[in-house]
Amino acid sequence: MKTVIYLRVSSKKQEQEGFSIPAQRKLLLDFARAKGFKVVKEFEDDETAKSAGREHFGLMVDYIKANKDVEAVLVEKTDRLYRNFRDYVTIDELGISVFLVKENEVLGKNSSSHQKFIHGIKVLMAKNYIDNLREESGKGHLQKAESGIYAGSRLPLGYKFGKDGDKIVPVIDEANKDLPLKMFEYYATGLYSLKSLIKRIVDEGLVRPELMPKISRLTKMTKSTAHRTLRNPFYYGDFYWKGTLYHGTQKRLIEKDLWNKVQELLNQTDGKNEPKPKYGTKPFAFKGLLICGECSRTVTAEKVVKKSGLEFVYYHCTKFGTKCTQKAVNETLLDEHIISSLEGLEMPQDAVDYVAEGLKQSLYLKRNTEDKTREQLEAEKNKLQNRLSVLYEDKLDRVISDEFYNQKFNEYSEKIKALDTLISKYTYADIDYYQFGVKTLELAKTAAILYKNALPDEKRELLNFLLQNSTLKSQTPQFTYGKPFDRVRQRALSSDWSG
Repeated sequence: MKTVIYLRVSSKKQEQEGFSIPAQRKLLLDFARAKGFKVVKEFEDDETAKSAGREHFGLMVDYIKANKDVEAVLVEKTDRLYRNFRDYVTIDELGISVFLVKENEVLGKNSSSHQKFIHGIKVLMAKNYIDNLREESGKGHLQKAESGIYAGSRLPLGYKFGKDGDKIVPVIDEANKDLPLKMFEYYATGLYSLKSLIKRIVDEGLVRPELMPKISRLTKMTKSTAHRTLRNPFYYGDFYWKGTLYHGTQKRLIEKDLWNKVQELLNQTDGKNEPKPKYGTKPFAFKGLLICGECSRTVTAEKVVKKSGLEFVYYHCTKFGTKCTQKAVNETLLDEHIISSLEGLEMPQDAVDYVAEGLKQSLYLKRNTEDKTREQLEAEKNKLQNRLSVLYEDKLDRVISDEFYNQKFNEYSEKIKALDTLISKYTYADIDYYQFGVKTLELAKTAAILYKNALPDEKRELLNFLLQNSTLKSQTPQFTYGKPFDRVRQRALSSDWSG
């Protein structure tokens, strides 16, 4: 008799309990040899199949239909072959014999109606077991979500599963956290579309194919992946489960303010996933950075091609709805003004050293004041989270009622949210605090040189970082620096760093 064998394992637990694929294969091949059957094909599903349509189950059915000389299928037991009644009907319509080796039972054309009836009951029992398992699993996942614990099996970019005591929880993936972090930071500037954002992070080597499959099962960054990443509240501490937003206990990768800024920009979509770049797509260095000093309208850029074939860029007020008298100004003139202004930021080395020493003292003070306060707040938060865990366990053990659980859960959750708000106002003082300050001073010192050697889009990014509310009037720009560069320029102009 020509036969096929079907093997299936649906969980790691089953593998450990002796139902592994190799164990099933040995059982079925030994049975075939003892009976003198010829096994012509093996089909194997090593996966959790929650409905009919398992890949190799379907392939086996197609194979039997195409090979009429196959007379039987060998399988370990009922629940290895069927997951629902539809599977049973599919196999029954093939008109072949089914050998349930561990149950010592054979079903085929000549089986009695009673035998088929009993077998049908077993199939329904297997289906009921799966449905009940799924239902209980769903309840457990919901209770975890309500406790602030993410219950999903896949995490967003920048996170991985790790251990917190004896629990498996999401933790920040140090090897890949810069990818989503930079995506949020760059996009929040308003200078990028999704397409140009992807180009930027790819050019910087942040998209590493060897890491992507482990995290998202992707091999490259696409616009849909970028959009999904930027829309994910997981990064600031919340998460969605079954369409409901829950306050999570995972460590945040970004602050809520940054996430909100990105959402504002993403909402400028006209019904598409691709948001409009804030200042258009042409690489004009000053576009979007200046307003008219006469009428406060936007200053825009325009490329002009002379008869000689030479190209020039001019900036002018849009004059929308006004009678503004301002004339256009050549970009070369604006370049000269900004270089002169940036050179005014330059600090002597002794001044850099002086301020760096002040940063060290500030760091020391912060460690002994604000950081102590934050530690106290986090200790209080951890205490409440532990209470939630105990509360959850008491509910599972039926020690407390659902009403009492819901009451205390809401009470503790509100307190945790309030603590999170307070904690977000503090940042731990570490070496980054000092390094950031020194790098800010170094940027001020080298800003003019960086600008001279930058491409137009790089110039715009640098100016967007340094300037705010700058004006253009009488073909002369008035540059206003944002914090802390306004203070650096003020001290540089007076040569007084003691403040």
